[in-house]
Order: sequence, then structure tokens, then C-alpha cells
Amino acid sequence: MKKLAKLIIEKNRLVIVVFALITLFLGFFLRNLRINPDILSYFPKNDPDVQLLNYLGEEYGGNSLAMIVLETGEIFTPETIAVIHELTTRLQLEPGVAYVTSLTNTLDIKTDEYGFEIGRLVDTANLPRDPEALTALKEYTLSKEMFRNNLVTEDATATLIICRLQTNSDQVATCRRLQEIVAETAPAMKIYYGGIPFMILDLNNMITDDLKVLIPMVSLVIIIFLYLGFRKWEGVFLPLLAVAISLIWTLGVMSLLKIPLSIISNVIPVVLFAVGNAYTIHVLSRFNETRVTSTNDGLATALYEVGTPVSLAGLTTIAGFISFIFGSYLVMIQEFGVFAALGVLFTLFISLTFIPALLALKRKKPDREYKEQEETKNRGVTGRITPGIEKLVTKKPKTIVWVGVLLTILALTGIPRISRRVNLVEYFQPQTAIRQAEAILDEKFGGSGIIQILAEGDIQDPAVLREMEKMEEFLLAQDGIHSTQSVVNLLKELNNAMGEGKVLPDTKGKVMNLWFLLEGEEVMTQLVNAGRTEAVIQARIAGSLEGSLAHQLVTAINEYTAGINPELVKFSQTGMPVIYRNLDLSILKSQFQSLIFAVLLVFIIMLFLLGSLAGGLLGLIPILFTLALVFGFMGYAKIPLDIATVLVASVTIGIGIDYSIHFLSRYRQELADTRTQNLPVETAVRITLNTTGRAILINVFTVAFGFLSLVFSQLVPIQRFGVLVFVTMLGSGFGAIILLPAVLLFSGARSPAGKMGIKKLR
Repeated sequence: MKKLAKLIIEKNRLVIVVFALITLFLGFFLRNLRINPDILSYFPKNDPDVQLLNYLGEEYGGNSLAMIVLETGEIFTPETIAVIHELTTRLQLEPGVAYVTSLTNTLDIKTDEYGFEIGRLVDTANLPRDPEALTALKEYTLSKEMFRNNLVTEDATATLIICRLQTNSDQVATCRRLQEIVAETAPAMKIYYGGIPFMILDLNNMITDDLKVLIPMVSLVIIIFLYLGFRKWEGVFLPLLAVAISLIWTLGVMSLLKIPLSIISNVIPVVLFAVGNAYTIHVLSRFNETRVTSTNDGLATALYEVGTPVSLAGLTTIAGFISFIFGSYLVMIQEFGVFAALGVLFTLFISLTFIPALLALKRKKPDREYKEQEETKNRGVTGRITPGIEKLVTKKPKTIVWVGVLLTILALTGIPRISRRVNLVEYFQPQTAIRQAEAILDEKFGGSGIIQILAEGDIQDPAVLREMEKMEEFLLAQDGIHSTQSVVNLLKELNNAMGEGKVLPDTKGKVMNLWFLLEGEEVMTQLVNAGRTEAVIQARIAGSLEGSLAHQLVTAINEYTAGINPELVKFSQTGMPVIYRNLDLSILKSQFQSLIFAVLLVFIIMLFLLGSLAGGLLGLIPILFTLALVFGFMGYAKIPLDIATVLVASVTIGIGIDYSIHFLSRYRQELADTRTQNLPVETAVRITLNTTGRAILINVFTVAFGFLSLVFSQLVPIQRFGVLVFVTMLGSGFGAIILLPAVLLFSGARSPAGKMGIKKLR
């Protein structure tokens, strides 16, 4: 390693040129980087519920419903009916739209003294214009359950247009075009856009806006704290340069592999800007101590000495991100873990090669007076804080340890208060248009979400149809379900028109006769397959259905279908409640698996660094303290586990352990220094705090406040993530430079090879 360090210093110009060429090459591909805000596309393909959801979407005309609410004083006016008809026609012609349902094209079975007619609710060839015709249409529409509060509100002040999108369409582009059409056609109406497709469009816009705002904001925060810490622009420019290069490399690789940014991976730039500067900070700090020497050997020795703790710190952070691969239900969390880890690896590599090469270009003359002036001038804010920390730790180690124990106990009592949130609606802030639209849809139309039941059997068999009817009755009796749709409803309506009453036909022959009358109707392709061996029951549910209610609903349906003879008809359910239930369960699984994996891997790394079981356990003290602190804070602050906050534990371990590694590594070096044999523990702690401790403080402040910038994100989970990492960094920083040295002093360990069992540096 010493030879490699010396080679980097001696061949500094060659290193700089190579890195510049790699950066230009990968930077070229950034123009192809894409954003994929569609959370549904990140569900695991091997999940049976996801497979069924995709199958129903492909076979029955799509399962993504883009909902448009038109609100006005009165729906049944000539102008409004004409607008609805024009919108329906234009939206239906739009690529990516499979089918449109509105007041002017919905199927209706009319009866009169002469018989019945299967047609449309509104005669589009002769739109009603006179008051009597409009009044009659209004009364007739509101008298039928299949229209009232499904397509038009009971007070006739709002109507709903449902666009069923094709499964493999570009939902962002399609929804953007739908909004343009509505704005052109109905400029005077109050419009609400709801449903998952429009949520995906909003997510796309928010991700783009966040990247434009958060990266400059995080950069500014980091610049401020780096300058306050180093008091020279070299200490600001070099860490940011290392991160900028690693970011170009990471996003360039993502683009090369055609991996788009998601709702989670879009924070990778923020993560790298906040975390990645740590390695350069420690390299720069150590080089500043050694800069008085102008020899290559002196600089190479400094790089070698700082290289081990920096490398181990980077490996623990990588381990924390890699742990997201295990147990994560969403592919986008796995992708975040992989590319965040890759970005950290790039930053680590750059900090230990490219940055030292740059520093080697700038030599200082060996002047003791210069060194003293530099140390005095560049103490910065952290140089003024560390003496206070040193005094506190050395004077009251016992008090610090007991305060740490009490804080841990208090935090542990908050853990049972933690809840979970997985509903996509709750990712948006309450004041956003999409949340307002979802509230309107829940209140006036029963919601924007759907739950789907696939029935497999002889769909023309009256016994099968009766089981489907019972299933619909069961669904309507459940909390959160507003209405259902299936071929059963059409057959009952048609049977009633035939004078048999609003019931299902009692023979297969009668069913086949009615079926013949429905042949060719487009709506049938959404409800039954061509072979009449499958049928779909769709139920509309509140888009903001609370997590526990979703669990109860899915469980109740599963229990109900378990009691039905599968030889007659087999029922299988899917839809967002099922997917949310799976995601909710996976959050706990992912949390435990990634947490255990990260702790074990970090413990192994600490064993390697410290050389003993006791030393490895010692290194975990700040992390275990921080984990208790952050989970307790979540409970008391009512911050739930969601797709973003579930990442915090592994981030806590991966990033937070860095501080302990740097502190203990320098502490070992001081005790193992042959020039200071029998150095008291207190003296070693003092020296460590006033050297590495300063770098740790700079790192803590830059990372903590860098992540705190995420509170300005438009997405609620990302805001929560930023707050929790802020708490995490402060907690792990406190643990590393206050609690850990207090434990060393309180334990009375003479040396790292003493009671703590830490192996001396050879």
C-alpha cells in the first residue's frame, strides 16, 4: 500500500489526466439519463399478485385509471354536455388511451312500453338542448345506481371522466397530453386530475424540480460548512470536486445501463454531495498536518496512514447501501442501494487517488513558522468547538456515559409508537392539487383506486354468476368500497328489461340469449375474455385507504374466497390494496434484514480494524446509541416507516460508523507511536479530539445539514428521510467524539491493547 501511495504522489499528473478522460467519457452519456416515476413498474415481477395485476391489465384493456373531474354549477346544461362529449371523443383518440367512460358514451339499457334498447345514455348524434330534455336526462341518470355518484354526483355539480390507459403506454406523456386537451376544451371549468397515472405525472415533475433545487441548495450548505471548518477555499473546492466527479461517473453508468432515476434514486446526487465529501475532508485534514514536508515520502506516508481508516469508513457506508438489496420489495430501493454504493465507491477511489495527486502539485516549504501560522489561521469554527468537547469529555466521562444510557432508554420507549405508511397518495403534501383531487374523488365518487377479482370458470353458468354476484355483495359490505362493476350487473339490467326482474337468469340458455345481445359492446372486452372462461369484478375504493384497513380488506376477501368451491369458480384478487399490503409487510422484512446485514458487516470491519471482539463491540457503541435515538425520535415525532424512511437504519450504520472508525484509528496510532511510549489514555484522547475530531465535526455538520436540505423536497417521504438522517448524523457524531472517548476514559483502559482488547498498530 505504501508503494501505491508513493506511486500516486509521484505520477500525479498522469493520474489527473486519466481521471479527466474517464469523466469526459461518462459525462457524455448523461444526456441519455431518464426519469421513471412509475412506482408500479418497480414492483417485483415474480410476485404472483403483481403478475396477476399485469395480466389483467394486458388482457382487459389496462388497469391504470386516469380520472378527470369536471366541476360546475350544473352538469345538465347544453354547454356542459357538449364539452363532455367533445372531451370524450378527443381523449378516446389519444394514443395510450384504451377506453374512455363518461356520461356521453356509457352503456345504458333503456326500457319503455315498446321493449328495450341497448345503447348510450346520451344520444351523441342529437345532444339534448331544450330544458325539458335536459331535465328528463338528469332525472333518469340520477335514478340509476350505476350512474349516480359513479359518473355524476347526486347534486349534479360534478361529473367524472375515466380514461383507462394501455398497459405499456408512456403514462407521463399520455397524462400530460390529457391535461392539455382538457385545458383546451374546458377552460372555464374547475378541473381535478386524480388516479395513479396523474400521480405518476406529478411525481415526474416533482423529481425534476427537486433535482434543480436540492442539488444547488445542498452544494451551498456544504460550501458554507466546509469553509467554516477549513477557513480556506482549498478545503471547499476539493471535496466538492471529488463528489462532482463521482456523481458524473455514477449517473453516467446508470445511463449506460439504461437505469432511470426513480422516486428514491433521485436523491443519490444529494446523498453523494452530503456523504462523499467526508473522505476528501479526512485526506485533506491529514495532508494539512503533513504539508510542511516537501518530500514525496512524507506525502505518501500521510496518504498511507489516512488511507486505511478512510477505506474502512467507505466500506461500511457501501455495506449500509448494499444491504438494501436484501429483503427490499421494490426494485427501485434495490437500485438505489446498488448505485448509491457505487457512487460512494467512486468517491472513495477519487479521494484516495485523484485528490492526493492534486494536493501533490501544491508543495509547501518545510518552515516551522509557516506551520504554526497555518494552524492558528485555519482553526475555523470546529477548531474552537473541539477544546470545549475535550474539556467536557476529560472532566466528566462518567456523567456522559450515564447520560448516554438514559437517552438510549428513553429512545427505546418511543420505538413501539412507530407506524407504517405505504399509500402513494400520502407521498404528496396536503396542499398539492393531486391530494385535493383525491379528496374530491373519495368524497364524491368513492375513490380513484380499484381492487380486481378474477373469476375463473364457466362464466355463462348461472351458478358461477351467482357466486360472482355474492362476491360483489360481499365487497360492497366492506369499509372503503363504493361500487362494483362486472358482467353480472349488465346481465341483471338486461334481464330486467326483458321483464324477468333485476335478477340473474336461472338457466344457461337464458344467459346465452342475453349474452348474444351484449356481443360487440366494447365494455364487454373489459369484463370477460373471448372464451368466456374468465371474468373480472372491479370495485372502486378510496385512493387514501388507510394501511390497516387495506390489510383488513385483503384478509377478509381472502378468507371469503377460501370458502368457495374452486371446482365451480376460482377467485383471485389483486389491485392496489393487495400491492400496498405486500409493500407494507416488506417494509418490516426489509428493515430487519438490511439492519442485521449491515450490523454484521460493520462489526466484521470493526474487528478487522481493532483486532478483537471487545474492540469490535466498542466500535458499535456509537451506532447502537444512534439507532436507538433515531427510531425513538421516529416514534415520538410520529414519523412513519415508508419507502424512504426504511432506508435510514442502514444509512445510520453505513455512514455513522465512519466517525468511530476515524476516531479509533487515530486513537490507536497515538497509543502505538514509538515516540510516545506509555502515553496516558487521556492524552491520546485529547490529541485525537484536536486532530481527527475536528475533521469529524466538519464531516458531521456538512452531512447533517446537507441532508436537512431535503426538507425542501416536494415529496413527503424524502422530507422525512432528510430529517431522520439529520438526527442520525448528529447522534452518531455525538456518539463518536463525546460518548466513545468518555467510554474509553470511564473504562480505564490503559491502551487499545489493554482492557478493550484493541490490537496495537504495527
